Amino acid sequence: MKISMEWLQDYVSITESVETLKEDLTMIGLLVEGVQPAAGGPVLDIEVTSNRPDCLSHIGIAREVAARYDRPLQFPAVEKELEAASETIPFGIEIRDPDLCPRYVGLVLDGVAVGESPEWMRRRLEAAGMRSLNNIVDITNYVLLETGHPLHAFDFDRLRGGRIVVGRAGEGARMETLDGVERSLDGQMLVINDGEGPVAIAGVMGGIHSEISPSTRRVLLEAAWFKPQSVRRTSRRLGLSTEASYRFERGADWDNTVFSIARACRLMREIAGGRVAGSLKDVYPVKMEPPRIRLDPEEIRRLLGVALDARFVEATLGRLGFRTEKREGGGWDVVCPSWRADMERPADLVEELARFHGYHNIPAELPPSRTPGAHSPVYLLENTVRAALAGQGYCEGVNLSFASPADHGEFPPPWAAERVAVANPLTEETEFLRTSLAAGLVRAAKRNFNVGRKRVCLFEIGKVYAQGPDGTPGERNILGILGTGEVLERSWLTQEGEIGFFHLKGLVDALLGRLRVPSWEVEPLTSCAWLDPADGASLKVEGEMVGVMGSLAPELEERYKLRQPVYIAEIDLERLGRRAFAPIVYRSVPKMPSAERDLSIVVGKDVAWGTIERGILSLGIRELVEIRLMDVYEGEKIPAGRASLSLRLTFLDRERTLTIDRVQGFMNTVLSFLNTNYGAGIRSL
Repeated sequence: MKISMEWLQDYVSITESVETLKEDLTMIGLLVEGVQPAAGGPVLDIEVTSNRPDCLSHIGIAREVAARYDRPLQFPAVEKELEAASETIPFGIEIRDPDLCPRYVGLVLDGVAVGESPEWMRRRLEAAGMRSLNNIVDITNYVLLETGHPLHAFDFDRLRGGRIVVGRAGEGARMETLDGVERSLDGQMLVINDGEGPVAIAGVMGGIHSEISPSTRRVLLEAAWFKPQSVRRTSRRLGLSTEASYRFERGADWDNTVFSIARACRLMREIAGGRVAGSLKDVYPVKMEPPRIRLDPEEIRRLLGVALDARFVEATLGRLGFRTEKREGGGWDVVCPSWRADMERPADLVEELARFHGYHNIPAELPPSRTPGAHSPVYLLENTVRAALAGQGYCEGVNLSFASPADHGEFPPPWAAERVAVANPLTEETEFLRTSLAAGLVRAAKRNFNVGRKRVCLFEIGKVYAQGPDGTPGERNILGILGTGEVLERSWLTQEGEIGFFHLKGLVDALLGRLRVPSWEVEPLTSCAWLDPADGASLKVEGEMVGVMGSLAPELEERYKLRQPVYIAEIDLERLGRRAFAPIVYRSVPKMPSAERDLSIVVGKDVAWGTIERGILSLGIRELVEIRLMDVYEGEKIPAGRASLSLRLTFLDRERTLTIDRVQGFMNTVLSFLNTNYGAGIRSL
């Protein structure tokens, strides 16, 4: 918000330097981002937060300055006589949808002469960032920047029915706005009609067919209060943001309508020669009352950590326009002013007191601790994952939570889910919330490829979204991993080698070990649309699928023009977290030596190693403490359709030394099982 110092001093006396004022405003929560020179003097560029629409005007800022320096606030001159001696121009106002427009004020002036605005008005408008159009339009903009309340001026002779009807637009309605664009309206948009059709979009922009022109002689002035949610929805749907909509959607002053009309009427009489020809009509079917908030001294002390003097509380709130009423037993009932749309609870009042007490005057003291702090389970899980993957050379990425319609089709979630649509998407690429992290990781890899980086190792911890059984949107915490390119950065110490499926599987195994997941299984999977069925796999813990992994489907690699294999995994951290961090069990170092035996067998290529491993463990040989797959061979002397597996079995008895006969007995049991169940035979050299 650009605030002219020349203009500001019409409402409050300022003896401080610009630099002092800049510092003082910043200290009470109005950040002055800069000071620019202008024809009428310095202009303050103030950042106004979305919860302070009352500061989107010169009087609003003047009110803060007056409160800061305890000085009187001067209000501008207004037209006191808003009644016509004789109703020479009768008109009517009808509000059909008071839920969206609780108040509408109108007044008609005759005898206006449209022309150029005086130099002082043009200078002030330009300093505030607005260009001058003509004196009538400039007056409405001037009052907007002065009071914060948007106004609109209609050419009364171009209103076909000579009246105002406020209501929802009919389905399929269209109108051309002041910017020359014909816009399609829906049945939820509030419009201003003239009895025959829409002439303005309520709170957003007027129509071109009722705009002020050089031939205008009679003007209908409008000042209304529109429901912020309605204006916000209409503005977003139409992609149209204006100075008026910016204020209405944040909450304009509902009690400032008549004052704004009176101020504009005074300026039109002085500048354009207008006179009241149709008396003020204030249609107010839904009365609005200011909120009353109970404020207790103990609540102030609890939130700020300091006790404030009762006189300071009453004086500060009084200077800001609040009315305090003392309660029996202590405390106050505080009646909030109509311009403070952000006031809802006691904490909001305490914030006002803190601003003027000075945050720097509040001692920085830690509250007393009654219980020891502890990390949340989510923090422990996520940070363990980060440490484990960062230790393996992977970098963490962050992608937007939005997705395009194509993302859900190309990367559907491994678990069945209905996507969640965004009510007011900014672009076509953000129409939905993402259901998978895979799309974002693949695009990140593509960006790395485009700048010449071929080794990409990324992970992301983020939310995915889906509709629950009852249609309510929900979110889940997901881990995505992507690896492609060389296993290690090439150097004279490292051998060449590309990341493959087993590198990804080994990474996941190491991660689950770090998370102390008791046991897990990796099984073939062909149902994930974005994984290659040749090596797609599911990760299961206690029989429940918690993730998927594999190489990206060839058609997606071609579509994204990746030019090299990409391996990707997606793990549901909420499902995995329920099994993580199993208790650590300590065992003494065995006193007896272990015995290792190597075994080479030939089995059908359709028999998975995981199946063989689980089968051997199911024999219940207590002394078998480890099984490792040492080598897989296919080639000379191995029949077609079969493969040679070299296993190393480790046996250990903690109580006594293993004899050769006992170990051989274990081996015979294993061989017999493999031969009977999988048709395995001993490989001969």
